[in-house]
Amino acid sequence: MGLNWFSNRAVGAPSEPPNASRLVPGPSAAGGADALTPSWQDMVRQLGEEVATSLNSATEQLTRLNRLEPGLVRSLGPVQDAVERARQAGMAAQHVLRLCEDPPPQRREVLNLADVAHAALTARSDWLRLRRINVRKGFSPAPVYADATLLYQLIDELLLWVGQLGADISVTVEATHASGRPRLQVISQRAPSAAPAAVWRGVRWVLWHQLARTLEAQTELDLKDQYVRISVSLPAATPEQIAHAAEAQVEPSSVSAGISGCRVLIVSGNAQRRAQCLQALAGYGLIIDTAEDTHQAQQPALQRLPDAVIYDASICARDVRLLRGQLLENAGTPAAFIEIHEQTGGADFHASSVGNESTGHVSAAALGQALGPALVFELCRVL
Repeated sequence: MGLNWFSNRAVGAPSEPPNASRLVPGPSAAGGADALTPSWQDMVRQLGEEVATSLNSATEQLTRLNRLEPGLVRSLGPVQDAVERARQAGMAAQHVLRLCEDPPPQRREVLNLADVAHAALTARSDWLRLRRINVRKGFSPAPVYADATLLYQLIDELLLWVGQLGADISVTVEATHASGRPRLQVISQRAPSAAPAAVWRGVRWVLWHQLARTLEAQTELDLKDQYVRISVSLPAATPEQIAHAAEAQVEPSSVSAGISGCRVLIVSGNAQRRAQCLQALAGYGLIIDTAEDTHQAQQPALQRLPDAVIYDASICARDVRLLRGQLLENAGTPAAFIEIHEQTGGADFHASSVGNESTGHVSAAALGQALGPALVFELCRVL
């Protein structure tokens, strides 16, 4: 029996995988409708914008209140979680609509599925830890041919969806299986019958299915008595594609190899931007932490002092100055700072100084090509 997604009646976990194709928006059939009648796409877009805008403001106010009154953190925690869930739902609805109506151009390349999965897990480590969800990993090299940003988003959305089940998870990557395609498998140790009913109808479920469809991935949901298993099989990279990628790859110089083992903190409120940075720095042997803002970054940064901090315009200048001062006070030596800017027409990379403080500036448009060399340059100045 399939799951009735939009019914108000209480339902348990489905006895068979829900049919995702029924849930993903298709072309509007209201072509002959009155021009004054808004389409459902317009309504979803407007609803998503209003919900996200309102809840962004509420989240900021709750965060500010928590900082001013630390004793309220426990009592406000459930409220803040509820606001964040609603905010994420609004953003997910907008994302689904964009994927359906205006799919982004894909830049397919040879990627190691295990590296992308590791990057997504690294970025979500704090989120999972706060929810007391332990993760077991088993990765094998698995070359796929896909768009890096969309693949990262798919894995990130899978983790967020599975995380809603509130149980320990395991994430594995296999080079090949029965279909001949590389496979990502995510298992939640939660009995389907014990999962919240809303999980099976949420916008997040629709979003990760639409991302999988955009990437031409094959998905399978397996519901057992004691666990939920999701398998995602992706197009494999051909030997010709792998050979071409190997020829185009530039081996790291002896200088860039010298930064191997350095710790780098990436701070951005944009998940895609964090994914782009992780992808651009793959192969340098760095230890990378990520955070959505400087408040979230403070604990890992002060416990494990970074050698470099990378941030973008989503982080205000005042917070960057405070973080820079805290790191200098704790480490005694300055960390390298790199700002990602959205300006077009300028140099891919340049450096500026204010007093004794130096900042590297990298163009967002050239992130894949310029971030690695810029980081090498800035680290060599401070190490």
